Amino acid sequence: MSILYECVKSTCIDNCSIVKKYVYYAHVNDLLTHIFLPIARLAIGRGLGFRDLTDPLKRAFLRAASETVQGRATDSRLALMTGLQRRDVVRLRDVGVAPRAPSAPARVVAAWLAHHGEDGPRSLPRSGPAPSFEALARAVRQDVHPRSLLDLLLAAGTVTLDDQDRVHLVARAYAPGGGSPEQLAYLADNLSDHGAAAVANVLSDAGFFDRALHYDGLTDAQVAALSAAFAAEQMDLLRRFNDRAAALQSEDGTGPARIRFGGYAYSERRRDTS
Repeated sequence: MSILYECVKSTCIDNCSIVKKYVYYAHVNDLLTHIFLPIARLAIGRGLGFRDLTDPLKRAFLRAASETVQGRATDSRLALMTGLQRRDVVRLRDVGVAPRAPSAPARVVAAWLAHHGEDGPRSLPRSGPAPSFEALARAVRQDVHPRSLLDLLLAAGTVTLDDQDRVHLVARAYAPGGGSPEQLAYLADNLSDHGAAAVANVLSDAGFFDRALHYDGLTDAQVAALSAAFAAEQMDLLRRFNDRAAALQSEDGTGPARIRFGGYAYSERRRDTS
């Protein structure tokens, strides 16, 4: 009886472990599908297929493994950690992801607000000594002509140029649109940092601020009103923190750390699941 009991008990434990493992991976599969869905929409919207995403995903696995490996990160060890073939590790391990600084047009707007304040001049002469747009642009990037920066800001609707050759700041942020390379760069940087904060909270209880509200059962008009109110208050919050961060950076500006603050709002009509 004891032998039979032990066999039944062992079989039950083994089967329960298999079931739990299957349920876990099925749950993770659903989570990853949900996370990857916006990326898939972006890829399809830009004319990219699944094969176009395989190398970037492999590079991401290699970078994550290289950051967490203990000891020497050999090709064989990285292959074991990531599940990639060793030849892919050799081919892709040195193809890193270059860090990107904030775009020059965004820095021009931030400098305009930081230097002149919310109550400062909302228009500047296009050229000439400071205070002028040309002087502001050259203080931000000396290797890019001020006219090139002005054209980008004009195209994004961030500034206007009047017949007196004065540049008017009409938006408190540079927001390129139309799927431009700069808009895609913002998307990559913002999603990457937001994802990094959320994952760090899950893996190590890092304590990064990451909160959201969710409501359904609303009308289109109610959603529009909430979205407008949130956007206005979020922009006011970002402006205040831009002023605070700029003041801190001006004290030294050589520290090793960086930080990104952000906010988002998303809404859609409920899909009919019947």
